[in-house]
Amino acid sequence: MNFISALEAKDVAVELKYCERCGGLWLRAQGGEGVYCPGCCVRLAELPAPTRRSSFKPRPPRGKDLHGQVQIGILLGVAEMGVEG
Repeated sequence: MNFISALEAKDVAVELKYCERCGGLWLRAQGGEGVYCPGCCVRLAELPAPTRRSSFKPRPPRGKDLHGQVQIGILLGVAEMGVEG
């Protein structure tokens, strides 16, 4: 496609953008919100719509978080030593 002749026909502010899917360069209207090139837009439109889990449950934490217990143990040790001055 000849972008130069299309731009000569009417004044349009454009910006060079890279496609966030394929990395290709393309022109979009200045301030536009598109992030995919026209080719990738077609390919993405052909994909099935993502499904959303209605019963999402966060995973339980793995292992034991000992960071808080260790911190308290260190502070107790310091408090028992006392402050000499």
